[in-house]
Amino acid sequence: MVAAALLLSARCYNADLGGTLSGLPVVGAMVAPPPSIPSYVTALGTSAAVQLPDTDPAKWFTADPAADPYDAAKWTAVSQFLANAGDQAGWTQVCKKVAAAAGADRGAKPDIGALACSADPSVTRLQQLAVQVLETQAAVALWIKGAPGGSLGAIQGRQGEIRLLCGVDTAARQGADSPFLQACAKALDASYATANDSKTTFTALGEAYTLVAAEIAKRDPKVAQEPGYFGAAATKTP
Repeated sequence: MVAAALLLSARCYNADLGGTLSGLPVVGAMVAPPPSIPSYVTALGTSAAVQLPDTDPAKWFTADPAADPYDAAKWTAVSQFLANAGDQAGWTQVCKKVAAAAGADRGAKPDIGALACSADPSVTRLQQLAVQVLETQAAVALWIKGAPGGSLGAIQGRQGEIRLLCGVDTAARQGADSPFLQACAKALDASYATANDSKTTFTALGEAYTLVAAEIAKRDPKVAQEPGYFGAAATKTP
């Protein structure tokens, strides 16, 4: 009845019928479709494509006694690369690129192999500890050099992540004599703050990473092409 009355009034006064009815719920949508959803709204929640920096992970672990252990260029590359490893899509791309450099046998190159994909979901979880330890070591090196990305806040934030992984995550469930917990103790070294000795903390983090890398190689000697995940997370990531 309301629509009919409006239709009659619109004809009498030569009004815009579509505009008249568009404000009515139900009827309005029939004569004047609602505006399309802006593209920036539909894009919300869509993960951006992972763009890894152009770096060669194989060069991070070269045993050159003449090399500067705190080299800012090297540790900046490490930090920028591993910054992408925080979610499933990013870690998939990170570990796939490392896998290409590590080769099929993780045990042959355990340092770089610790960051190469594992088909074992439990090892995939433990690899997050390797990532955090190496990122913390990068932050300490950059702090020593006074380079961007190195600060007390960056170091403490990374150690906070390690503390969570070691306290409540998979690494915490491996037993008191686990190499992972030994690595946790070293990775949480606070000499940089309590004794103004950043180099001792840097060395402790290197030892922690070596422990984690060796244990990961022991638990899964074979490098996979993609990481394994449990349950609903076990979906392929493009």
